[in-house]
Amino acid sequence: MDHSRDIDPERLERYRSLATEEHLDGRPETEQAYIEASIDRDDDGPAPGYDPVWYYHSTNGMFRAPHNRDLSTVDLACVGVPMDIGTPNERTGSRLGPRELRRWSQNHGPANPETGVNPFERCSVSDWGDVRFTDDPYDLSANVEELYERYVEFDDADVTPLTVGGEHTITYPILRALGRDEPLGLIHLDAHPDTRAGEYHGAGVTDANLVTNAVTEGVIDPERTIQIGVRGRVLLSNDFSHETGMRVVEATEFQDAGPQAIAEEARRVVGDGPCYVTVDTDVFDCGVMPGTTLPEPFGLTGREVRDFLRGIRGTNIVGADLVELSPPYDDTGKSGCLAAGIAFELLSLVAEARDEFSDDTGRTTWNTP
Repeated sequence: MDHSRDIDPERLERYRSLATEEHLDGRPETEQAYIEASIDRDDDGPAPGYDPVWYYHSTNGMFRAPHNRDLSTVDLACVGVPMDIGTPNERTGSRLGPRELRRWSQNHGPANPETGVNPFERCSVSDWGDVRFTDDPYDLSANVEELYERYVEFDDADVTPLTVGGEHTITYPILRALGRDEPLGLIHLDAHPDTRAGEYHGAGVTDANLVTNAVTEGVIDPERTIQIGVRGRVLLSNDFSHETGMRVVEATEFQDAGPQAIAEEARRVVGDGPCYVTVDTDVFDCGVMPGTTLPEPFGLTGREVRDFLRGIRGTNIVGADLVELSPPYDDTGKSGCLAAGIAFELLSLVAEARDEFSDDTGRTTWNTP
């Protein structure tokens, strides 16, 4: 039935005119970023280090960022680390995390629609691509050392990294690189404290003891470290965290207090100094994040983690990562979808901090046809 006769003709004509237009947020710079990021590019194929399977699915980078490995022109680099040889219980699959997140990331940006933060306005952002290990890709110790050297290059070039893994072991060499001159504070969202002692499969560091190693090497300050979402039987063996002065927020405390209260606590713990944010996907309840290496029940929701991250805006964040996304354990794709949303929150958070605490940042530019 045609109800157009019931609406004032002038109003109806206005509605029809609006329906032919693209509607963005009204800011010219955001509209330009949206246009530039959405252009389909016809080029000669992937640059070295880019996953060719993913690349031909979409020529846009992570969150539609431009591909760029020239660190002299970049403030913030999105980096994939497809490594999963140090995970326990033989639950591999997180090496596919960067590919999955890039695919889902195309649904986000350029601006955060709720906070208003546009990372591409705040910084020169690029998708640096995936780290490709040149030594034995199955030698965990060699890979850890190679990652350290790579992130030293980022740090020396004054490039802030946003990393997608890959197993949580990768956070250790990143902390070593970024904490060389000054111990970092750490905001650690995880179902597990990652503070086991000893070696695993002959390697000195794994995703089960990366925090222990970072503390004993002096690259993070445990008294400026907060661990959030810890739960399950690891609570019975978490003395290292407590005895070194870390603030441990168990999942139940987080859920009772709420994300804003815990965000305020995190800001208190890390203080004004530089800090790093690491999100292990098993911090989420396994019902919303089945695609993770070591799923745990009774965890946090996507909304809780999102609101927590928004609550720590204004802290001096020098890098962040999201790890342990393991697509083979989730045929629905909802894990990748959620991970990409959280990673965009991290991108917004890190870009805002880079812009606030750095003297020199530039706007992202795309090489448009």
